[in-house]
Amino acid sequence: MSECNELELKPINDLLKLSFFIPSYQRGYRWSKRLVTELLDDIKEFQQQAENSNKNAFYCLQPIVVKQHNGDWELVDGQQRLTTIYIILTHLKEIITLLGKSRYELSYETREESAQFLQDINEERGEENIDFFHIVEAKKAVEEWFKAQDGTYQIKFIQTLLNDDNTGKNVKVIWYQIDETANVIEVFTRLNMGKIPLVNAELVKALFLKSSNFARDVTEPDSKKPIQDLQQLKISQEWDAIEKRLQDDAFWYFITNNRIETNRIEFVLALAAKNLDSEGILDTDKLEIFLKFNRLLSTNGEKDKTVDVTREWLKIKQCFMTLEEWYNDRALFHLIGYLVSQKVSITNIFDLHQASLTKYDFRKSLLEQILNRTFTGGNIEALSQAWLEEILNSFTYESGAHKLRPILLLFNVASLLANPASNARFQFDKYKDPSNGWDIEHIRSVASDMPNSKDKQKAWLENVVEYISSDEHVETYESDTETVNDEQNIRLEAQALLKTATYNNDQFETLYDKVREHYDPDGNEDVDNSIGNLTLLDSSTNRSYQNAVFPIKRSRIIALDKKATFVPLCTKNAFLKYYSKQVDKMLFWETRDSQDHQRAMVEMLFGFFQGVGVH
Repeated sequence: MSECNELELKPINDLLKLSFFIPSYQRGYRWSKRLVTELLDDIKEFQQQAENSNKNAFYCLQPIVVKQHNGDWELVDGQQRLTTIYIILTHLKEIITLLGKSRYELSYETREESAQFLQDINEERGEENIDFFHIVEAKKAVEEWFKAQDGTYQIKFIQTLLNDDNTGKNVKVIWYQIDETANVIEVFTRLNMGKIPLVNAELVKALFLKSSNFARDVTEPDSKKPIQDLQQLKISQEWDAIEKRLQDDAFWYFITNNRIETNRIEFVLALAAKNLDSEGILDTDKLEIFLKFNRLLSTNGEKDKTVDVTREWLKIKQCFMTLEEWYNDRALFHLIGYLVSQKVSITNIFDLHQASLTKYDFRKSLLEQILNRTFTGGNIEALSQAWLEEILNSFTYESGAHKLRPILLLFNVASLLANPASNARFQFDKYKDPSNGWDIEHIRSVASDMPNSKDKQKAWLENVVEYISSDEHVETYESDTETVNDEQNIRLEAQALLKTATYNNDQFETLYDKVREHYDPDGNEDVDNSIGNLTLLDSSTNRSYQNAVFPIKRSRIIALDKKATFVPLCTKNAFLKYYSKQVDKMLFWETRDSQDHQRAMVEMLFGFFQGVGVH
């Protein structure tokens, strides 16, 4: 849609002598009183803020999409905004006449009476049709709004609305002129179906690809035309390639936590626009990025100002290429991915990168950021294993998920980086998927947390029956007749209880205690809330356990891993007892297993902060 189109910022003042044609495919006027009032409030807010600004300040309306039509302008998109401004101008027409100005003209392909009605809005005719009704409601909203203002405010308002660029501090529209060969029905449908919304990304793309950027100087030889055409084509193709790359969730959720599906290139544009001139542009303006680039790429009639669009595009491309370089570097992927997951912005990471003299310095700065984010008060130069051990000892289940989750996540990141021969990566996209959610789970369940509702008790019993009946479990104990008999008795009791229409809490508690005694004979020890007995687990898996005993949890983790479902590496390692020094009891998790697990965290994190897998 952008390749042959032109766009610019036009003051409302520049529209006053134009005629607009509203075609039949457009619906009638439908703005509510609330929308009209919000527009008036926004302009007033700008007017008050602009009193202390220079004349370059302006309020920007959403885009007006037009196409030349028999000497007029066919209004492809933006009818609602232009009609509302027209109703405001009608209310202020006496002042406008005194200023020697007039309203622009609106005509309709199929609703001629609407044009006449807008000239002189008669409230008594508001019930004749739905268009008249909404026009009358908008008129009432305008009248009520101005009635609530100071008596002289109309003068200030009309000055803000209609000042030209020489006077400044005015209201402008984004004038988006599509090519005369464009299919207006298709453009209108695409815009209104939301497939190509005119947001910052689409507007900035149009700025870079507008044909006037590549127009030949009349003194230049014809031989240069193919070169200029190729420049325009190259920018278009590179833009599309960047957009396509950003649609890869693995790449996208490495650089941001924002869950958006379209216009992701706006993220890169915001990075590139960070240091552009923003004087007079409101921070709250939704089109701030576009307005910055528009100022950068516009000559504004200045004869001495030249704009090298190719060079400015290269700066955007370099921002993206930096992100891609970080993504492709396995160490930087994990360092930056972790920091982003902890709400450190890519903008801050760019600042760190620019302040670093060497690649080594950059990685060291990232490690320092990670240490300070995860363990407040840490000093990477003075870091010792004993300090880390003391810190981890201070974290328990009661510390809260907001403190524990970053540590357990970092344990996973450090573990992946510790093996330079591996190309495995942490799946930040899966980790940030809201359908998962991540709980802090006890590896060895808390015995006192017996399910209390009938639904939860039923689910707990079903887990027990499923586990004892599984092929894997039968193979594990096929040579131990006594254990098999005990477990089959448990299975039969659980099945019988499940078939009972009503059972009381005492019956469930008796079987609950029997299961825990069989699978967790030391379960009556003090509750282990140490970080060594905690791990990351997606909430759906965690809540399906209903406080299941260790072997049931373990079998579920194995089943998920077999299906290639994302399970964090260290969660899987813990349930497979890879950190335990004694593995004679694979189906039990004891205090010494928690201690071994926590010791592995200390060693892994210490090595990480020393640069293992990083430098």
